[in-house]
Amino acid sequence: MADSRETNRDQAIIVDRGYRHYDGTRTGRRGAVRAIVKEGFRRVMGFRRKAKRKLLPWTLITVAVASVVILVAITWATSQTPAEELTDLVPRYRGYFDFISVVALLFAAYAGAQLLIPDRTDGVLNVYFSRPLAVRDYLIGKTLAYATVILSFWLVPQLLLHLGLAALSREGFLSYLGQTTDILWQVPLAALAYFVLHASLSFLTASFINRVGAAAAAFLIGSLGLNLVALFFQEAADDTTGSRWAALLATEQHPRYVRDWIFGVHDSADWIPAQAGFGPGISLAVIVGLAVVSAALIGWRYRRLT
Repeated sequence: MADSRETNRDQAIIVDRGYRHYDGTRTGRRGAVRAIVKEGFRRVMGFRRKAKRKLLPWTLITVAVASVVILVAITWATSQTPAEELTDLVPRYRGYFDFISVVALLFAAYAGAQLLIPDRTDGVLNVYFSRPLAVRDYLIGKTLAYATVILSFWLVPQLLLHLGLAALSREGFLSYLGQTTDILWQVPLAALAYFVLHASLSFLTASFINRVGAAAAAFLIGSLGLNLVALFFQEAADDTTGSRWAALLATEQHPRYVRDWIFGVHDSADWIPAQAGFGPGISLAVIVGLAVVSAALIGWRYRRLT
């Protein structure tokens, strides 16, 4: 048996497969980051993947776009009735964030898990870091990919809603657009608040959990469960010293509170932080603080993996 192995080894030959040096432009680290963003976008959206990989993201996207069609249709129907006050009951730009909040939360959970976990479980990280690519560059690329899909999920339906409402406006399409220019900065800023919070928590869970479904579930349970914890402490321990600080655990409500602030709505008593006496600036500080802490923990986690 040993002789046969030695004979096979002696018969090994080198085959010329026509190897050629790469003659194209070397894009370096920036090119690597762009490639990560592009690949991450394709992965979340299911491009170049089997149909089952496209089912969940495109179902959620369809629901988001369909909700815009429904809102525009309701606006048109109410505008045809004598009672014009019914039109004011239809959610618009600020209300749309709440209208699809559950769908957006599901999409955020799915996207964060899909961007980080497969690279670890499939052993792709070693391939990434064999290039001139640092952990920081890798995470920046993933964050930019997440920003692309999440901000698009918020802003594209809002744009369609804006155009639909302008088309139905009695003042005329262009006149409506001219009267609502403040929407052009309010909606993106509000979407940015949602993005920062969702990116922080979804990436944090996806960095320490190696199953996509489990990480997405942990993000959802944590986001919604902390609301219940904060509400429990607020109602059960009103007179306890420091109990009001438990309201800051309601992480899912902080971007809503900040959104109302951006839109100039000062009566935001529905939100747990507001009920505890905190201003929207505190909610903004919590969002930024969570982003900083999450970035530090995620960076530490990935430096240990390399």
